[in-house]
Amino acid sequence: MTEKEAWQLLGLSPEAGASDIKKRYRQLICAVHPDSGAAKSVHDAQKLNAAYSLLKKRAVHGPRGTGSHPYSKEQDGSGFQSDAKAAKPAAWDAPVNPHAYREREILHNAEDQDGTVLGAFCIAKGKYLWSLQEDFPLFQLSIYRCSALILDEIDRSLSRNAPFIRQRVQAELSYFLAQQFIDAAASLKKLAREERTDSAGRTIYRFSAMLEYEKTAQHGRTALPRLGPLADQEPLYPAALRRHKLYLKNGAGKELGYLSFPDDRLYYIVIPLFEQRRAQVRIEADSGEESGKCPASGYQRLKLWLRFSEENRSGLPENLSLRIERLLDSYRKAGK
Repeated sequence: MTEKEAWQLLGLSPEAGASDIKKRYRQLICAVHPDSGAAKSVHDAQKLNAAYSLLKKRAVHGPRGTGSHPYSKEQDGSGFQSDAKAAKPAAWDAPVNPHAYREREILHNAEDQDGTVLGAFCIAKGKYLWSLQEDFPLFQLSIYRCSALILDEIDRSLSRNAPFIRQRVQAELSYFLAQQFIDAAASLKKLAREERTDSAGRTIYRFSAMLEYEKTAQHGRTALPRLGPLADQEPLYPAALRRHKLYLKNGAGKELGYLSFPDDRLYYIVIPLFEQRRAQVRIEADSGEESGKCPASGYQRLKLWLRFSEENRSGLPENLSLRIERLLDSYRKAGK
């Protein structure tokens, strides 16, 4: 799609500003929402999305020729292919992971002129990596839908109702699929609160994190441990990985709870790095300007410094597909 075609599709002149482009896009995308009854709504939405993406970048970076396109190379530096390799413009502007087990939907929230969300619908489909321009809850929904579709296909092929283990298998499948659509190295850089290098020139990222205190059963109900708040800058250490959670212990070796994040996106980035043994961390209690919480509140604020290793590449997309196949094989055998 050319800029001229994009302007014509949105019905705007090249003098329109970013706010005008966004306002007009919202008006048009609402008109092609499936609930509106419009014909070929998905195709029209894809065209509108491509036009909006093109003109939004023009409004920020200027006309073509004034700067390089962020995905103009066949490889984006992460080892994943870029959509620039395609012969025609893609419906969604993001790198792809050719090793992903299955394509997924790119979902978009349709809004009315007041910004009220009318619903989510698919505007593109492919092996696209998650990027900051994609709303993360919609990314999670797309992964859930992808996992549900895979399991539905298996159940139909076996002419059976969903077995009792489906919920557990779908949660595990969704976790593996999400990893295939997230570029950890690129995401760490974008989401870090601070970035610096060590004496060897390796990058260290700092993130806000939380210690979620593990609840215990007492007198027939769950209760938090009877501990005082951690001292400011008190160090914590990885204790164990269980059920895709990293449990932490104090200097005395007592396991306190598991690592969590105020930003849900980091869970799908940091925890897999530990499972792949590609991360080194330093963790300490944070009781600075925003005072740390005591166990009565269920969590304690933490500071986490992470160093990411490119050397150990076990558990990357190719191996994840094998793990998915093993998981699905066990699901096919369920109930036999």
